[in-house]
Amino acid sequence: MENLKTDYPVTVTARHMDCTKSIQNYIETKLARIPLEYPRIVDAKVVVDNQRHGQNVEIVLHCTNHITIEADTETHDLYEAVDLTVEKIERQMRKEKTKRLKRLGH
Repeated sequence: MENLKTDYPVTVTARHMDCTKSIQNYIETKLARIPLEYPRIVDAKVVVDNQRHGQNVEIVLHCTNHITIEADTETHDLYEAVDLTVEKIERQMRKEKTKRLKRLGH
C-alpha cells in the first residue's frame, strides 16, 4: 500500500483501544484520496472507537467557507468501517459541490 500524505493535518483519536501505526497510516491514506476540489479541507479529525457491538469510526472534516462534513459508521471490522465512512464523506462532498454549482448557475 502506498503512503499518500495529506495537505491538511489529520488527528486520529482512539477510544477504548490502542491506535496502531498501521491503522493511522491506513486512515491517512484513505483521506489523502479524497478529492480536494471543493470544498477544500482545512483539517480532519478521526475518532476510532471499540464498542460492544463492533468498531465505530467517526470522521469530521472542517472545510473552507465554514463547511463541516461529518460521517460515522459502525461495523465488526475496523478497516471496513473506515472504508464505508470515507465513502459517506465523499458522497457528502459531491453533494456540497453540486449544491454550490447550482447556486452559481452552472
